[in-house]
Amino acid sequence: MHTLAKRIHNITPRPMVLTFADETTRRMEISSAEFFQEAFQAEGESDGTRYRFVSDGDEDPLVAARETDDGWEPVGEVTAVERVES
Repeated sequence: MHTLAKRIHNITPRPMVLTFADETTRRMEISSAEFFQEAFQAEGESDGTRYRFVSDGDEDPLVAARETDDGWEPVGEVTAVERVES
């Protein structure tokens, strides 16, 4: 299992901060997170925008896309996941 995907799964539904390869961060509320054997899928929201996350397993990156008026736009690879402390 992908380490960061497993961390998202374990933190859900509590808020978290995701860091992307370009070093941007987003506070995220994940609404669903599921493993299908090694594959991972999740959906969440940040600032009113929907995001999707996928990984095919430990060797593949955890990548994200955001919903736009024209469909889904790639955001990049997730490089860190941190729980938001209350």
